[in-house]
Amino acid sequence: MRVLLVTHDHPFRGRSGVAAYCRDLLGELRDRGIEVVHLYSAERGWVRGPRLRAWTEEGVRFAAVLNSPAPPALSVDRPLQDCGDVRMERLLARFLGEVRPDVVHVHSLMGFTASLFFAANQLGLPVVVTLHDFWTLCAQVSLTRPDGTPCEGPNGGLNCARFCAGLDRPWRRLYRRLLALLPTGSVRSWVERAGRAYGRSASRDPWTPPVASDGGVRPDRAKAYGGRVARLLASLEEAHRILAVSRFVAEVYRRHGLAADRIQVLPLGLRIADEVRWRLREASPPVRFGYLGRVVPHKGAHLLARAAAGIPTDRARFLFFGPAGREARAYLQRLAGSRPLEFYGPYRREDLPRVLQEVDVAVVPTLFQETVGLTALEPQAAGIPVVASAIGAIPEWVQDGENGLLFPPGDPEALRERLLRITEDPCLVARLSAKTQPPESIRVHVERLLAIYEACLAHGRAFHV
Repeated sequence: MRVLLVTHDHPFRGRSGVAAYCRDLLGELRDRGIEVVHLYSAERGWVRGPRLRAWTEEGVRFAAVLNSPAPPALSVDRPLQDCGDVRMERLLARFLGEVRPDVVHVHSLMGFTASLFFAANQLGLPVVVTLHDFWTLCAQVSLTRPDGTPCEGPNGGLNCARFCAGLDRPWRRLYRRLLALLPTGSVRSWVERAGRAYGRSASRDPWTPPVASDGGVRPDRAKAYGGRVARLLASLEEAHRILAVSRFVAEVYRRHGLAADRIQVLPLGLRIADEVRWRLREASPPVRFGYLGRVVPHKGAHLLARAAAGIPTDRARFLFFGPAGREARAYLQRLAGSRPLEFYGPYRREDLPRVLQEVDVAVVPTLFQETVGLTALEPQAAGIPVVASAIGAIPEWVQDGENGLLFPPGDPEALRERLLRITEDPCLVARLSAKTQPPESIRVHVERLLAIYEACLAHGRAFHV
């Protein structure tokens, strides 16, 4: 069997969660003797027009679309660009005709446009789509408004036009356009440095979201955004199988018109290092609370700092593992007052076993509508209970009072109450730990995925969920 994986960025070099998952998926498929070809779209070059660059790396055939006519960074300004492009259709049809995969597995359409579905269907190739995010519904991917609050959805394009379209300052739109079009190199680096410097000089506090603003609705913008969503959802219906990474993702898409009987929930499998083994966790004062991941506003690091203030140092330690700039560290320490926070900097995936050894309880205070929430899943593989925001898919993996504690998103006082509950009764850690379960392995996940591939091949174009 030959499988074509389609993503936005390179699985070995990309930093997204989708890239990490596809790296694991690619490795597991190859271990089973399945030929994998990987196509991605996030490359720019000085040449004109879209074209393909192909090569072999670590025994895998790769192809990258250079100069996609629909760069994701411009989707907010040009929503209809994502619905199709004749040049992309020809380019992808030629590529698919040369590669002739048995199955096309799409993990991200960003940069490809819906032309990918048309090209695959013209050749009679079965298409499987995994919905990792909300790109089909939201040009900004996350269904989050500029003030950081969750968005209930496009509402026919009205919410997109009201809250997101054209509200940026002109320099921000120019900066976004330059980053969307410039290839990697010295020119792009200079633009990025200039943009960061200007942002710091003119900026508000990045940890304080802007006040929600109703910018009014231009009918043409609302129509364009509504048309984008309708056309992309119709394109998804052309897939032979639609998979959602969580029940939360499936429900959001059902609510926005994707037929319920077309969506199957297939949680992601994780490749966990052999050194990470489940064991019953016990804690004694000071309890070590660990924050894992990027120290950024939408992940709620500031909520943990506020919640930490006032908790005695002999009862708890607060450890932050992940990239954190100097200004961010200083800001969080100010929020925590006299109680010290501990910052350990970035860690690599292979460092995860060591990091998890340093943590008694993981804290996931995210404000983001997590479609999976890996930082809530990975600790449980080691038996570590989680204190987390009750948002997005997280309640699917963290059951309040069973294997962890949940609190209302954005509420530092509620978070502090959960932390104090643990510090005042450290035995609670062991009771919660006993109910944790390791997430499904990538090996078992791929077995389920291969059954889906085989079903698509067996039934061909007549296959329906």
